This record gives sequence, structure tokens and C-alpha cells, in this order.
Amino acid sequence: MPNVKKVYDTYKDRGFDVIGVSLDNEKSELQDYLKKKDIPWCQVFSGAVWGDPVVQQYKVTGVPEPWLIAKDGTLISTDARGAALEHLVSESLKDTPMNQ
Repeated sequence: MPNVKKVYDTYKDRGFDVIGVSLDNEKSELQDYLKKKDIPWCQVFSGAVWGDPVVQQYKVTGVPEPWLIAKDGTLISTDARGAALEHLVSESLKDTPMNQ
């Protein structure tokens, strides 16, 4: 999570965003975690855990499962983690000016 936050802070003004899909049982668990870790991005929560519609539709098999998707909906990576995340985000936004 620290790496995702660093990349988010670095590239958010160029259009990079994060959407989390929570597999918590209780919404209060998610809210406590978001507050404790100071997570600023959107979180999807249904309480259905592995039966969540997003999890089912995209066949999520693990947590975390970091996907990188371009603005046009093109899937860039299903393993966007560690140093690869920043490299992939940087490459995908290289022609995008600040505040886009």
C-alpha cells in the first residue's frame, strides 16, 4: 500500500486514479482501515466478499490483485505492483500534461 500511495500522489494530477474493491465482511472494518492508512481514493464495498459482483465479473482470484487500466479501458497489466507499477503508470501517462 505505501508504494500505491506514492505512485498515486506522484501521478494523480496527470489523471492516474485508484479504485479499491473491498472484500471486507463489515463496512466498519473497511472504514477503519481507510482512516488508519489515510487512503484517499474510491472504494467499492458490497459486503459480499468473494461473491461481490465486481470480483465475479472480473474473476478476481487474490488480494491484492492490482490491475492497471488505461483511460480508454485498455488493460495495461494485471500484475501492476512494486517498481513495475510506477514504470507502467509513468509510461502510460508520458504524453499527459499535469491536471488532466
